[in-house]
Formats: sequence, C-alpha cells, structure tokens
Amino acid sequence: MILSNKAIKMIVLTLLILGLTVGFAAAATLTWSPSSGTVDGYKVHYGTSPGNPSGTVDVGDNTQYSLNTLSLSENAQYFFCISAYNTSGESDPCAPVAYTPADSTPPAPPVGLVVE
Repeated sequence: MILSNKAIKMIVLTLLILGLTVGFAAAATLTWSPSSGTVDGYKVHYGTSPGNPSGTVDVGDNTQYSLNTLSLSENAQYFFCISAYNTSGESDPCAPVAYTPADSTPPAPPVGLVVE
C-alpha cells in the first residue's frame, strides 16, 4: 500500500498547547495555539535536555515554526517548548515535547549487481 504525503503526516504528540507534526522526509513543524492576552511574539526553546534548553529562536507572532531551519543531529532526541512575550515580559515556557530527527541518509546501492 502506497500512501501520499498527506496520509503519512500525523500528530506525534500534543502537550498542553504545543503540537509537533511530523511528515515525509523528516520534515517537522511545531504548531501551537495562540496565547491569551496581549502577545507580541513567541520564542521556541530547544535542546537535548528537557529542563535545560541550549537554544532559543524568536519566531515573532507566528504560531508555527519549521524545525528544518535548525541544525539538528539525526537520531538525537530534542526537547521543545514555547514561551509568549510582550512589553511586560516573558511567560514561563510550556511543558516540553520530544522530537527525534530521523536518519535521512539514502541507502547504499546494492552490491554484486551484474549487467548482462
């Protein structure tokens, strides 16, 4: 059975307001619901430890972020959380969600192939 890209896409994990969608060819997008109140923007916090993010990306007022823009190591587990900010300050981050980028290395060609 062959599935289309749309059929392959699925929700991996939804925790609080944060969702992580994984699709074909290791493409991944974080998606979340807008925060209540006045929000100027959001920050995506990420790292390999759930309680200690090593990176932060300010995504402005967008409620989604493509993980393909980050340099993530294949087969390494990462944790992502979102915080909202405005002129009064920044919210605490939401609970983290985990994501592991798949190995995207193409397979090696078959050996022992003979052309007759």
